[in-house]
Amino acid sequence: MRVTYVCDICGQPHETVEVEDVKLENLGINTLTPAEREDIIKYNDEQGLLLHSICPSCFEKQFVEPPGERPGL
Repeated sequence: MRVTYVCDICGQPHETVEVEDVKLENLGINTLTPAEREDIIKYNDEQGLLLHSICPSCFEKQFVEPPGERPGL
């Protein structure tokens, strides 16, 4: 099954992997609450399993760069 990580901020896919046996424990999302799972995990026939996260670029812009250098601030 195809698993695609999609950035929750920019909306772009940032990684796609093929996984034979999809288990939540293997994807590192087994500790999520049911509400978090509903928000983060989506599925469609065309794209497979979609996991919404934050891409490295957006993470750096949002949490690493000093506030004066962040776009829109």
